[in-house]
Amino acid sequence: MTPTHLPWRALAALLAAAALATACGGVDSGGTGQTAQTTSTGRISGFGSVIVNGVRYDDSQANIVDDDGALRSRSDLKLGMVVEVTGERRGNSGTGVAYRIQYGNEIAGPVESVDVLTSQLVVLGQRVRVDVDTIFDGHANGLAGVLAGDLIEVFAFYDITSEVYTATRIERRATLAAYKLRGRISALDTVDNHSFSIGSALIDYGSIAPPALPRLANGLSVRVTLQNTPVAGRWVASSVHTSQRNFPEAREAELEGFISGFVSSASFSVAGIPVDASAPGVRFRHGNLNDLANGVRVEVEGVMRTGVLVASEVDFKRGGDQEFELNGAIESVNTPAQTFVLRGVTVTYDNRTVFAAGREVNLLVGARVEVRGAPSAGGVGLQARQIRFER
Repeated sequence: MTPTHLPWRALAALLAAAALATACGGVDSGGTGQTAQTTSTGRISGFGSVIVNGVRYDDSQANIVDDDGALRSRSDLKLGMVVEVTGERRGNSGTGVAYRIQYGNEIAGPVESVDVLTSQLVVLGQRVRVDVDTIFDGHANGLAGVLAGDLIEVFAFYDITSEVYTATRIERRATLAAYKLRGRISALDTVDNHSFSIGSALIDYGSIAPPALPRLANGLSVRVTLQNTPVAGRWVASSVHTSQRNFPEAREAELEGFISGFVSSASFSVAGIPVDASAPGVRFRHGNLNDLANGVRVEVEGVMRTGVLVASEVDFKRGGDQEFELNGAIESVNTPAQTFVLRGVTVTYDNRTVFAAGREVNLLVGARVEVRGAPSAGGVGLQARQIRFER
């Protein structure tokens, strides 16, 4: 997923960033004055630039691609999508420049069942968990509005230990040209049936010519495109690709995902990337060294050394601690309902919302605001914690 060369638009963005740093004396406000190449994988938590893992990346010149490598536009990026950003970070200022952003769902297909009480649904034989940070698009009542048979895209973090996907975004689709599934192979049969399983989905890959297949093995992470109709209880694969992340050597990296393969603080994996968090100076946030265990979701920041992410910081993630941010001009206002639309997202405010540099009466179409908050009830928009007017 890492580009082998820098496209001209990316080069222009980097030159512009270098010029800006020089004009500012080479030091960002609150930063160190240094820039570093970085790769960051996590959910989109904000726009006004694109915010991933707490860093605001200028995406104005970035190449946007999907998981097939097809060129897309910035408008295709949505709140809650899990993306990989390749670019540079400006010291510790919390800002950077993106020259490539790749996004892709974990599952795209029909809903098989929904259990509102346990906040779970099953899609293509996979268990998907919803938490208070899940964004819904196309279901007015969130999970309560999802029905068996609905076609959806699921963006998520996958927990190898529990074999459950924790959804970051669920988007309803009217149609899907093909179904897709990303997961780990089990029950591989290369002799009789030419099939394997991902979760409880049985997949037939026999119609794919061997040269177009990766070297299949149990435990291999793959991305599978499926025909829309199963045959004799099997989903028929039209393509199979490996889906293992590989971060560049000696480059800063940030990664959110679930811990697996835990042996010690010096040896575990996050989303398939080996991690070493044993150094004395590692900073732990919202937890400590003893909280490291399989099935725990973390965000790890560090540098890649000989294929291992050597951590400088580990942030423990729990449902309900994700803040979202939107910046831009208000598109529409519904004063009686105490809502407005910003960047296509419905924002709700109430008497708990803190206003800065303006008041509720200033919420008008065209007014530029910064909104910070959390998903509203059902995950169908944002509940504003703070609204700051930008002059």
